[in-house]
Amino acid sequence: MNSIHELLNFKLIKLKTYRSYALLAGLSLIAMALAAGYAYGYVFSSLVVQDSPEVTLDHIQSSMGVFVGGLIGWITIFFLDILTAWGLYWFLREVNPGVALATAVVRIVYAFILGAAILHLFTVVGLAKSTAPSTQLMNELKAFESIWSKGLILFGVHLFGLGVLTIQAKSIPNIIGGLLLFAGLCYSGIHLAREVAPTYQDQIVKIEMVLSLPMALAELGFALWLILKGGKTDVVTPEHR
Repeated sequence: MNSIHELLNFKLIKLKTYRSYALLAGLSLIAMALAAGYAYGYVFSSLVVQDSPEVTLDHIQSSMGVFVGGLIGWITIFFLDILTAWGLYWFLREVNPGVALATAVVRIVYAFILGAAILHLFTVVGLAKSTAPSTQLMNELKAFESIWSKGLILFGVHLFGLGVLTIQAKSIPNIIGGLLLFAGLCYSGIHLAREVAPTYQDQIVKIEMVLSLPMALAELGFALWLILKGGKTDVVTPEHR
């Protein structure tokens, strides 16, 4: 009787632990989406005018507080990426420990590539406060985008790994795994194409616009499942042992 009671307590503690990992990862993903919407969707998109250094410099100088707010948003994303990688690893490790670890490491490497890109935004702040030419400031912004884009190739690999893990897991809907696989291929394919086919940038941008909705739904859908269902009734394990 005592052994049964101890086993039930152990399972309950394990479920609570996995629930904590699910909430950590899910809430981090939602917070990251909000931060990215502000930092890139609002600040970067509204202040940076491609191929117009003078206008971009004027926008940043006249809205320095907004730009710095965007920079804080990027720093927040950096730390949330690491938290997400950690939470997802522990939540999914029993599905396939090797793939879970590799997937987490890839996201952490991506986060540090993003961190290297963010350093260029610090330089932008300094240049905007000085008498440096607008072309130098624009070069730093382009360096940020270029480094981040290279990192997103790895981010796609991470999403593909998550897709494999979620499809193998018996308690996660297969549609989430399918969306993650698709999003991973899209991220890696689009940003690899930016590197190897720079003359087709306009076409790549159009393709990205078409694919942006399913790409966003993959992580957001997984985040909502983690928050609403993850770890509530079962430890995530493979479909077949």
